[in-house]
Amino acid sequence: MRRELKIVRTTQALTRLKRISDEIRYAPLAEGRGFTAGLISFRPKRGADAKQIKHRDRDVLCHVVKGRGRLRVNKREVALAPGTFCHIPKGTPHDFAAGKKSELVLFYCLIQTR
Repeated sequence: MRRELKIVRTTQALTRLKRISDEIRYAPLAEGRGFTAGLISFRPKRGADAKQIKHRDRDVLCHVVKGRGRLRVNKREVALAPGTFCHIPKGTPHDFAAGKKSELVLFYCLIQTR
């Protein structure tokens, strides 16, 4: 299978975000053997959501592109701001949330691990 160079501007990708829920939108950017990458946006939401996700066979790498919010992992909350980079090992329950005033946008990459 031949793969070609793909270049996407963040501003363009943000206009193509697909709605998952009232809170979450995303745009896939690249996919290959063992990885997927894209942008994911979290909008401010009232009330805490206790639901966390975990990926059985994938590490999560993400970089905060814009906005502020938090990452909750292992009963710990980490403040997020532009320029923050996160690595979440496979099997680790986690969730993200936007701050009260602005959308949180992350570049993410899910990398298959063994």
